[in-house]
This record gives sequence, structure tokens and C-alpha cells, in this order.
Amino acid sequence: MRQVRSIATGMLLASLALTEASGQTPILSQLMRQKLEHSHGLLEAIVTSDWRALEQHGRDLEAITENQAWTTLMTPRYARQSTTFIAAVQDLLDAAGRRDLETASLAYVSVTLSCVQCHRHVARQRIAR
Repeated sequence: MRQVRSIATGMLLASLALTEASGQTPILSQLMRQKLEHSHGLLEAIVTSDWRALEQHGRDLEAITENQAWTTLMTPRYARQSTTFIAAVQDLLDAAGRRDLETASLAYVSVTLSCVQCHRHVARQRIAR
């Protein structure tokens, strides 16, 4: 379990490092920090089958995407990345509602991958400029 958390934490911290290096606004940087914290909470909730926490962290992630700062970098590619992230969070919430641990686990991986892919895209955009 520690190894899984360590790997997930490493992926998310690398993702956060890209976020901070991109020159985001303080508000968006704060949202990304909250997203990271809720992602950690998701992993803990999945591992412990804490359905209430899983649903709460999922709803909190959904709420982050509704913040106006979330759309700060809205390019067509970023919009697609955002849509992918939101869909993955919704899949996770649906699985949590059904108490489906296998699907929730896969949705968590999708959420994490969507974060990493988006942050990689943002970093490449920044480098290209």
C-alpha cells in the first residue's frame, strides 16, 4: 500500500511542480494544491473503502472545476483535458455511488492520468513560448 501511495504521490507532485513552474495565477495555483490534496484523499478513501470520503473528495474536485480560475488557461487543448478530467471524476463518483471498488480504482487512475497529461501539455506550451 505504501508503494502505491508513494508512486501516486510522486506522479501528483511532479504534476504540481509543472503547475508551479508554469507561472499560474496565485488562485489557480491554490486550486491545484487543493486538487492534489483531494487526490490524496481519494486514494486513501479507495484503499480503505471509505465511500463517504470518496464521494466528498470527488465532489470537492468537481467544485474546483467550477471555479472561474479553472478556465484561466482555456485553449482548445486545455478544454479537452479539462473535459477528460471532469469525466474521470464523474466516473469515480458514479462508482462510489454504486460502491464499486474496482471501477472506483480505475477511475482514480484516470483522474490521475488526466492531471499528469494536462500538466505536461501546459508545461510544453510554456516551453514553446
